Amino acid sequence: MPKILPFLQILTKGGCAMPTPNDRGPHRPRTNIQYHVENGWAVPDQPQPPPRRTPTQEQRRAAARRARAKRRRLRQLALIGTACGILVVSGVITALLPAKGADAPLTSDAPANTRLVAPVPYAGSNGSAGTAQALNWGTVGPQRQSADTGYTYTALPAAPAALPEFGRVDTSWFADAAFLGDSLTAGFCVNEYNIDVGGALVCGYEGISPNTVVNRATVTSPDRGEEVPLDVLAAAQPAKLYILIGTNALVQPGNDDSFLAYYGKMLDDLRTALPNTVFYVQSVLPATQEKAADSLPGLAPDRLAVINAAIQQLCAERGCYYLDLSAEFADDAGYLSTEFSQPDGVHLTVSGYSRWVSYLCTHVPYSKDNPYQAGSTYYLSEDMKGLLSDLP
Repeated sequence: MPKILPFLQILTKGGCAMPTPNDRGPHRPRTNIQYHVENGWAVPDQPQPPPRRTPTQEQRRAAARRARAKRRRLRQLALIGTACGILVVSGVITALLPAKGADAPLTSDAPANTRLVAPVPYAGSNGSAGTAQALNWGTVGPQRQSADTGYTYTALPAAPAALPEFGRVDTSWFADAAFLGDSLTAGFCVNEYNIDVGGALVCGYEGISPNTVVNRATVTSPDRGEEVPLDVLAAAQPAKLYILIGTNALVQPGNDDSFLAYYGKMLDDLRTALPNTVFYVQSVLPATQEKAADSLPGLAPDRLAVINAAIQQLCAERGCYYLDLSAEFADDAGYLSTEFSQPDGVHLTVSGYSRWVSYLCTHVPYSKDNPYQAGSTYYLSEDMKGLLSDLP
């Protein structure tokens, strides 16, 4: 122990001081770490983080703009990815499914070049306007659509003898129409059965015949009282005129030539008074079998077949549409079906009038602008009408 003490004294006196934690000698760099004594030990102090700089308002706006731009890019990438995915899936499905109809050609009675993608009406007619004398059935008309083909139109083999069924319009079709006829037509009147015909003008008069119209006789309307039918129609100028006249004049046989002569003159006089109206002439209805055999022999089916054929010829000569209404109400023997007839064997029940209106709603010249009922063969939504607005 005495030997060690002098040695320590020598070191102290020689100026060789013991290094401190912050003095690590000439070969060790000085650090800025501060120490404090804790339980007899030198413990380094924890360095204090530099103070955070508060961003300026402009810096915050720039950061917000960058965040919005980033989100916008992410949305665009998501949309592009979704679209690409849909295209890929569609391509895979198309490749996997067999081409429908590839093995069997389309079967159609019409030439291939007559199949059209868009609605094409009969040439020269849209059902509510135009010159009736220039009636032209045309060569192209609609064919019933299917789930596979959609709207397909094929050429008709020839002009039909009577206006065929084309879809189903609603009763607004009759808003600019008029009805001319005898007591059968009078059933549409408000003061009779009040049948819904879309607000059409109803000129129905009990007991009239073609000669009543030609001779400008005064008759009584259930709704308006006494009037002259030709004057009422001339004042109204309807776009469409539905005619059903003949039952009263044909009750008894033997006057066919006179009846047809008056019928033709009636159509001529109506055409003079209504130059821009489209005429729809309906066939004369038969009586029931019991009444035709008993008291109404002139309304038997065999006689009316000849009369209606002659009326149809008058229509063809004068540019009028012919409606075979008799076929809609005839039983298997050609007589008026008792299902729709009153006990008198001539007039119709309410269900008969409903069937009549339904028939008229399904027998109109085709036009893409017709008010077809939703679900009907040729119904077009307003959006589809807009897409087809450039078509005839």
